[in-house]
Amino acid sequence: MNISDKTTKNDIWIIILFSLSLLIMIVLSLVDITIFDNQLANEMFTNSISRFIGGVVLVVILCLLGYKALFKFNTPLIKTLLIVLPGLLIAVNNFPIIAYFDNRAAITEPTYTIYLFIVECISIGFFEEVVFRGLILIFLLQRFSNTKKGMYKAIILSSALFGLIHIANLFSGAGFGNTMLQIGYSFLMSMMWAVVYLKTRNIWYSVFLHAAYNFFGLVLFRLGYVNARYDDITLTLTALLALTAVVYMAFESYKINPKKLQTFITATEE
Repeated sequence: MNISDKTTKNDIWIIILFSLSLLIMIVLSLVDITIFDNQLANEMFTNSISRFIGGVVLVVILCLLGYKALFKFNTPLIKTLLIVLPGLLIAVNNFPIIAYFDNRAAITEPTYTIYLFIVECISIGFFEEVVFRGLILIFLLQRFSNTKKGMYKAIILSSALFGLIHIANLFSGAGFGNTMLQIGYSFLMSMMWAVVYLKTRNIWYSVFLHAAYNFFGLVLFRLGYVNARYDDITLTLTALLALTAVVYMAFESYKINPKKLQTFITATEE
């Protein structure tokens, strides 16, 4: 089989897979799947299936296009842990720790919904990272020059797009102020995940950080209640961690050689 035949065959498979996954995701969004007595549990279960299907199909499509390198482990473990650690600390701090131990927050849903929420957070992190880091960021890196300026433009633009998709929360009843705040911190977190992705050259670490950030930040709000989340200690600790993470990630991003990224972001024929 020559290259043109293989390309045509891959294109057909890509169209079939994409169309099928899109159809399944639409159907899942329209039907009510009742497995649990708890309606919230059913919603989390359905949402997780939908996002996992979409994410897996996109991974397969990227591999068919020659981007298997995006999903390989390329960085030594110790070095990876040092790169991931600031993002993990930010994620854990996203949990209202003081409010929880001060009895201003609690989980009211059944215990098993916590595990379902973990699965949902992983599915969200998986799907959104494949889209914004695996597709959009790589596309932008290929379009801009292989310079520091081009790399930063790609990171900022892809992160801005990630932040702006959260404007959809306005249509689900969220307040304007809260939505703008979410757009802002989603933009900043997206830049951090992009740097982690490019430093480790592995999307699974940014998936992990994305999922952890969502879990710690939303578990009490989704499965219980939180009163007076922000206190002086929480605000101070959050500010210090944010400042440290910004400085650290700026330093790590500066050490990235954009020219060396070309072999990572370029499709390869097999």
